[in-house]
Amino acid sequence: MARNRYYDSPHWKALKRATHERDRWRCVVPGCGSTAGLVCDHIATRPNVDHPTALDVIGNTRTLCGRHDRQVKEQRGGARRRSGKPVVQGCAVDGSPLDPRHPWHRGKT
Repeated sequence: MARNRYYDSPHWKALKRATHERDRWRCVVPGCGSTAGLVCDHIATRPNVDHPTALDVIGNTRTLCGRHDRQVKEQRGGARRRSGKPVVQGCAVDGSPLDPRHPWHRGKT
């Protein structure tokens, strides 16, 4: 499959940086806080298109370490998930951190 060109765009690069800055360059999974292999993850999966969509906003992204990114996106055996909302320990079904003290919740009411 060809690489999605959106992930090379200035829009994605700015969104990724803003997400990492919001999350203080740490994995948002409560109790983790790792800075290793950080990934900017879409909480609700975006369509496989080469241009920005309504899902490409900071409210739909989170910072995950490589380990938690794989936990969210891969099933046993390494196959990628294609449907459903995977749950990470310490996160709500929408992928947001459960701990209300987490920086992700700053500014939210």
